Amino acid sequence: IQSERWTISEVEVAAEYRRVSVEQVRFAIKKTSEKSFFRLDTDQVKKSLKSLNWVREAHVVKQWPNSLKVTLTEHQPTAIWNEQQLINQRGELFNVERMDDVAGLPKLYGPDNQVQALYKLFNRFNRLLQPLGHEISVAQVSQRGGWQLTLRNGLDINLGTEQQESRALRLADTWQNLLRSSQQTPQRVDLRYSNGYVVQWRPKEKTPQPQSKSNQKQEVS
Repeated sequence: IQSERWTISEVEVAAEYRRVSVEQVRFAIKKTSEKSFFRLDTDQVKKSLKSLNWVREAHVVKQWPNSLKVTLTEHQPTAIWNEQQLINQRGELFNVERMDDVAGLPKLYGPDNQVQALYKLFNRFNRLLQPLGHEISVAQVSQRGGWQLTLRNGLDINLGTEQQESRALRLADTWQNLLRSSQQTPQRVDLRYSNGYVVQWRPKEKTPQPQSKSNQKQEVS
């Protein structure tokens, strides 16, 4: 960083460079108006670095006589929020210009003022439903707090608005017995019952034999 006196000749950057490039970091640092060692404003450099889309935190310090040390922490995207923003590993929202390369992340839909609470519940339900063998790909939360989930295998689960954790546990505890009870695969599970749940099965594949009944429903207690 050139200046008439007290030039900063060394910039040391500690970063992961997963989403942020070296060129972006260099340009952000050089945007500072004051470039001499004593006049350079580290807060201004920090603000410039944090303006980069994928930067979550930046730490900037000067080291005598001619060095600037920068540490960057990037956002780690874990879910897509309302098709518009990303959620990081701490449940914080952040914006990016394009989300093409994160299209495979789970999607969470809900009221904007509840993002952190809903993200915690999302992770909780993912853990409770581990016995089903598939993670949540889509979670939709209504204004009344009703949860509807779609797992990565296409299974739809309606948790309703009450006793959601106990309902998820009920499904997890009975999942293997449910699979053994039919040769078909569950398509939808409605858990909004006090003592059981209702299952809608996937239609059987067509065969030369007489067509089997589809959309059968079975109540599990």
